Amino acid sequence: MKIEYWNSPYQGAESKLDRIEDWPDTEESFVKFYDANNRLKYCNGSHYIIVDKDAKEKYVKEFLPKHNTIANYYKGGIVD
Repeated sequence: MKIEYWNSPYQGAESKLDRIEDWPDTEESFVKFYDANNRLKYCNGSHYIIVDKDAKEKYVKEFLPKHNTIANYYKGGIVD
């Protein structure tokens, strides 16, 4: 599956396509994608996008309902 990485070079700037990567369509790739975007959640405009429509639908319908939990979101951090 094709993954795009969009980066914002500085705060307030518009995100620009930085690179395109080819990842296998596997559960491990979905975990990698989820974790990578989770780490970037506070970076202004930086994010990954799944380009392939079928892989994106599989991610949203099959992966997220099982793995988008508080424990995974915070990876053992403290929630207050």
